[in-house]
Amino acid sequence: MINKLLRFCSLGLFLFCAGSVFAANTAPDHYMVSYTLKYSYTKDSLDRFWKQKKIPQILVPVRYAVDVYEVTYKGMWLDSTFITAKGVMYVPHSNKPNAELIYDHGTRISIAMKPGIQDLEQVICMMYSVDGYISMFPYYYGLGGGEKEHVYQDSKTEAMAGIYMLKACREVYSKIGTSTTGELFLTGYSQGGHASMATHKMLESGAFPDIHLTASSPMSGAYDMTGEQSKTMFVHYDHPHYLPYLILSYQYAYHLWPGDIYDIFKPPYNTEIKKLFAQPRTMDYAYIDSILPKVPSDMVRDSLVEIFKKDTNMLFTLKLKENNLCNWVPKAPMQLCACYGDNEVTYKNTEHAYECMSAATTVVHKRIFGKHLSHNPCAPFAIIYSKIFFDNIRKGKTHPEHVPAGKGLIIKLGISMANQQAYHHYKKTGSYEGDALASRKGKK
Repeated sequence: MINKLLRFCSLGLFLFCAGSVFAANTAPDHYMVSYTLKYSYTKDSLDRFWKQKKIPQILVPVRYAVDVYEVTYKGMWLDSTFITAKGVMYVPHSNKPNAELIYDHGTRISIAMKPGIQDLEQVICMMYSVDGYISMFPYYYGLGGGEKEHVYQDSKTEAMAGIYMLKACREVYSKIGTSTTGELFLTGYSQGGHASMATHKMLESGAFPDIHLTASSPMSGAYDMTGEQSKTMFVHYDHPHYLPYLILSYQYAYHLWPGDIYDIFKPPYNTEIKKLFAQPRTMDYAYIDSILPKVPSDMVRDSLVEIFKKDTNMLFTLKLKENNLCNWVPKAPMQLCACYGDNEVTYKNTEHAYECMSAATTVVHKRIFGKHLSHNPCAPFAIIYSKIFFDNIRKGKTHPEHVPAGKGLIIKLGISMANQQAYHHYKKTGSYEGDALASRKGKK
């Protein structure tokens, strides 16, 4: 069986089993299936929440009350059929037209998702909405009760989840008494960085001429799947769960290997991975990481690893190349954020993407910082710089280097958010990240 599997993986021609994304297919009359009001936050209640979380209003002012809706919508799947997906929409109580923002979240192993700011990443949506943005938080396909399974680090499904949620939300603005300025912004962190860049690329492909993009700010994404990020699979790496998640996802969507997919893993990982990633997935990523080897490639059969290293036409490699996001040229402004100290998604992904893009355009900027900030503590600072970038564009300024007075407040807000992140990490795993700024500040 394994010899047959290896021969199959080395085929020189890649057969795209799922068919064309944009093959002829009848779109539904309406993309929105339902929208349900889950929470209504008054301005006073948000002022109290800001004070509790130590968010300086000079940087993130609470200008509006906000309603939170859970939405169910129809989005296009890989075979061009339409499936049900879910997400959350944050709508400010504003008498003025609002900008639109899609925030793409980071890696989630569990398929469970809920609306509300008890989810730390949804606090980011709230931070935009209190300041005049309609913020959308797609769960991605297959998460939060949507159909199909989530395809991890897949640019097509990531982008389509956000684009079709946007289409659905636009159908209800008049019904809930809101309107837009016509400005659309994209951002996201980690997997969300990959997703927001994928969305930017797809919107500028010409496939959605009715949607105009204003700017994006992808943060700490694995854009170089076959280059810088793949190197982490062959060295000591504290987050080995990424590799089986990626392999199982691509097998589900694209059928790259014949037979039982778990045959490509060595014992005992073949049986362990089958249990850890069984539906419904409820395991925390820290627990999964504790079971798997610290050199991720050690869980895969040696013969297959050798093929991956030598055969550039391996089906898995070809699929990874499709999901590289470095070799294209954006038209709308883009800011790339990352931290030098990121030991999970190396900043070299961002550096490589910037080098490729900036050789052909001047609309791409980079903001790489934080030599002592690892992956999670980097996020609050990147989020703040992204909002400053978008706010400046709304004011007619397009260069990200324009930072308002009060850099100390930016640091204060970043540390506050990082501390909250460290606390939630501690509650889930029982430990703090050893090299994180949040670890040193957040133990009180």
